[in-house]
Amino acid sequence: MPVFRKDTFGRAWVLLSPERGLLASDFGSVAEGPERSPLSPGSDAVREVAAFGGDSGSPWTMRVVEHPHDSFTGRAFAEEGDSLFRHGPSAGYQELIVEHPEARQTLDRMPRSHVVDVLRLYRDRIALHGDRPGVRHVQLTRNVGRAAGALYDHPHAHLLALPVPNRWLEEEIEAGRQHHEEHGSCLFCDVLERELEARERVVTANEEFVALAPFAAKTPFETWVLPRRHGSSYADVAANHLPMLADILQGVLRALNYALDRPPYNMALHTVPGAERAHFHWHIEVLPRLTTQAGYDWGAGFFVNPTPPEDAARFLREALALQEVAL
Repeated sequence: MPVFRKDTFGRAWVLLSPERGLLASDFGSVAEGPERSPLSPGSDAVREVAAFGGDSGSPWTMRVVEHPHDSFTGRAFAEEGDSLFRHGPSAGYQELIVEHPEARQTLDRMPRSHVVDVLRLYRDRIALHGDRPGVRHVQLTRNVGRAAGALYDHPHAHLLALPVPNRWLEEEIEAGRQHHEEHGSCLFCDVLERELEARERVVTANEEFVALAPFAAKTPFETWVLPRRHGSSYADVAANHLPMLADILQGVLRALNYALDRPPYNMALHTVPGAERAHFHWHIEVLPRLTTQAGYDWGAGFFVNPTPPEDAARFLREALALQEVAL
């Protein structure tokens, strides 16, 4: 029976409609790309900003490059217009973080130590741009597969620092603020505590991080990774916690790839720059691209999800267990 669920962290409603189910046509695998790409070592298709590591096989193990279609970097922001129609020149900073010299490498298959380095580089670049004057929002996303909007097949992340807020993040911040004013506690921490007690939507967990399917998942198999300890900025994550974050993130991606045959997906890191906030909790959202929003979704203003998060979490737990047996 279809049922509506209210997003705990925003204003959206989600219609869970398991009667539809996921059709075979909903599943699409990310095809293995060419051995070289415009982001590969030796390519001059992009301008390098910084490089890290390197050995006899490659001049770098990770690097930061300018976005090939950059329309933001170095511009000042000056808002103009009246209260109804406000505008200003595009402003901010954007770059690509190239996560590995091999174009066919994937985050779930990289050595754990390399993923730790990638997560550390995320942290350092977010901290750098978050301290820039006028920046209100720093966004880091990964698009895997052309259906998810990937610009390249090469493993990379897109970092964007802007003087304007992010709609989804602002909704989460507002929901967290209201909860904190009413209860004196962090909404995210309270949800984590309840989810860990019930275990129904928990995919996996370790000492520092939890992966779960959110109560009002907007898309099939949407999975969030949250730190157990409260923190509003990913830029402040402790270095000794990164290996445990790498374990959880790789586990989630391996489970999704095993269960859904390597689907295209988007990954977004929700964080806020600046001082610690008691009402916000940084987290990572992983959203496989298994369905598309239709006119009904856009016209009604809510999402339709054919896979209840409880079923998705159980499916992913089973996938993780099968992989452990295989190893």
